[in-house]
Amino acid sequence: MYLESIHVTNFRNLSDVTLTPSPHANVLYGSNGSGKTNLLEAVFVALLGRSHRGAADQVMVRDGEDVYRITATLAGNSGTETVAVAYQRGGRKKVTLDGAPARLSDLYDRFSVVSIGPEDSEILSGAPSVRRFYLDLYLSQRSPRYINLLNDYQRALAQKNAALKAESDCTPFDELLVKTGSVIIRERRNFIRTIHSVAGKCYADFADGSTLTLDYQPALSTWSDDIDDDRIAEKFAEAIRIAHNRERGAQLAMVGPHRDDIRIEIDNYPARTHASQGEWRTAAIALKLAVYDLLSETRGMRPVLLLDEIFAELDPDRTARLVKSFDALGQLFLTTADGPPEALRAESRSFRIAQGTIVEMR
Repeated sequence: MYLESIHVTNFRNLSDVTLTPSPHANVLYGSNGSGKTNLLEAVFVALLGRSHRGAADQVMVRDGEDVYRITATLAGNSGTETVAVAYQRGGRKKVTLDGAPARLSDLYDRFSVVSIGPEDSEILSGAPSVRRFYLDLYLSQRSPRYINLLNDYQRALAQKNAALKAESDCTPFDELLVKTGSVIIRERRNFIRTIHSVAGKCYADFADGSTLTLDYQPALSTWSDDIDDDRIAEKFAEAIRIAHNRERGAQLAMVGPHRDDIRIEIDNYPARTHASQGEWRTAAIALKLAVYDLLSETRGMRPVLLLDEIFAELDPDRTARLVKSFDALGQLFLTTADGPPEALRAESRSFRIAQGTIVEMR
């Protein structure tokens, strides 16, 4: 799968731009604030209907405008498709596929995209919510039904929290939380187990044999990693019963996948507290490339890859190893202020972005 063209209107600082990229490597040059990161975000929104940075739609509408619209044409295994995503302030987001109304879940079913950028260091250094966002964003692309599970769980969670705050009986919502949440826990654990070895190998290749390990940690007092998949629901229900009085006192649901985390270690030390910024950066790249490999295998197509200033904080040796890994990738977009390594520049199509406009460099 690759992006044939994209037209962006009133998105961030991009007023009205069109890009016809190469199906292989594309380099977007520009100074800070020029709009190159915004263009990557627009590609992500076109493919999945949401920002890879977790931004709300209203903040992505260009200042002084009411509507953003992104239209993209993609070529894939089943031919060419045109997707359009539009949002009006105070209104709802609208998605169409080949002109027909579509749901966001339809995009996850058809397209796939992986982004790598400076913000990914927070997967290692940030709060558990950042790691859950990473899991949910890419698990949803591996299994589009996962989105429906998340939505059902979040609705039941909101209802339970409302009941707890009103000091009402919250137990009617526990059954749905267990039913959907236990599947989410299972899917997340299996996802981490699957990418663990690939991410570890990527990191070792980039970091002279150093180790990267991942361990999924559900927020269940009854949890142990050797629990069989068919017993997760039982353990979740038991954890809810144990936490009943504590949740009533806090007026908040305190167990379940909305509080899960991933333990990430570099050379057997917690990455969050013991790793350097360069190690965070390298590990984040390894985690994203592991997802890229997994999605390529399970979806039968290579995702579009978005690379935002990925060479920052990487030494020349790690940069060279990273560029070498690009040989096996499909379409990619790379932003840079100073220019990419020569090996990548020779094989790419280049574009200059300035003040929200795009010009191809020949």
